[in-house]
Amino acid sequence: MPTDGNTVLSVPAALHQTSYRNAVAAIINALKAECGESDQDIADRLGTSATTINNASNKRGDLNAVTLLRIGKEYGLHRLGPVMGLIGGKAAPISAVCTSDADLPIGAARGQLFLAKALGDQRIDDDEILAGSEDIEAAYQTFGNLKWRLDGARARRAS
Repeated sequence: MPTDGNTVLSVPAALHQTSYRNAVAAIINALKAECGESDQDIADRLGTSATTINNASNKRGDLNAVTLLRIGKEYGLHRLGPVMGLIGGKAAPISAVCTSDADLPIGAARGQLFLAKALGDQRIDDDEILAGSEDIEAAYQTFGNLKWRLDGARARRAS
């Protein structure tokens, strides 16, 4: 998977049982180290057995999909990073701002449409601003993301 300089994701590892077990073991072992929890503590939180957790942490067994998802729910989506990285992805909350290039025209258009409507009488009052808050926020996020990318591109060119 080539990178285009705009991504922070690394090249995914080969996808096979061993890479999956390595990723799961990394997650479980990080939980143990960072949270100071035992196999039993983690098992209790995830609704599974300590043996299942121990086998996963030692790469001798797999976690089922529901148990893996419970890790994200109980400990945070970021914990699923090693598994998501196997397919070149990352886990993020639904509320996270999407910076996909495909979404840029939508956010920009929402801002432009707001301006076109609000400026119909040559002025924008507080009621119009409040009514258009979602469109203003969408445009702000869109152009904020573009500004962040612009700053990064300028910095890469300067170095």
